[in-house]
Amino acid sequence: MQVEFSAIHPDHILPLWKKIAPLFERLVNEQGSDSLENIFDSLVIKQHNLLWMAWEKDNLDNILMVISTRLVEGGIFEILGCVGQDRYLWMKYFSTLEQYAKDNNCTRIMIKNGRKGWQRDLSKQGMKITGYTFEKNI
Repeated sequence: MQVEFSAIHPDHILPLWKKIAPLFERLVNEQGSDSLENIFDSLVIKQHNLLWMAWEKDNLDNILMVISTRLVEGGIFEILGCVGQDRYLWMKYFSTLEQYAKDNNCTRIMIKNGRKGWQRDLSKQGMKITGYTFEKNI
């Protein structure tokens, strides 16, 4: 299967929302990410975050993965969340994300609340662990 991967302009998200919302809902439920409403607001309304998407070439109904990112003051490109059919698919496109960060004068890529199991693959991309985030629901 051939795959397309690209950033999606905010103006093009609304027609896709019914297809991508279930993926982001998984992110909310499994990883305790922001609410689905806040994700939509950040991507479409406020346009603070950028949606990246992978889909089967010539079949936009088969969305394989979505990633939410943002540019943070101080030259940081932050990967906020990633979810899809193949949890390692996004690693194939890491260089695309890194190039986008460089093109936008970022000097760091940051992933908060990443999974410890990503260490092996991310270290191949030149990333290192600089800390862990812990939290508790009460």
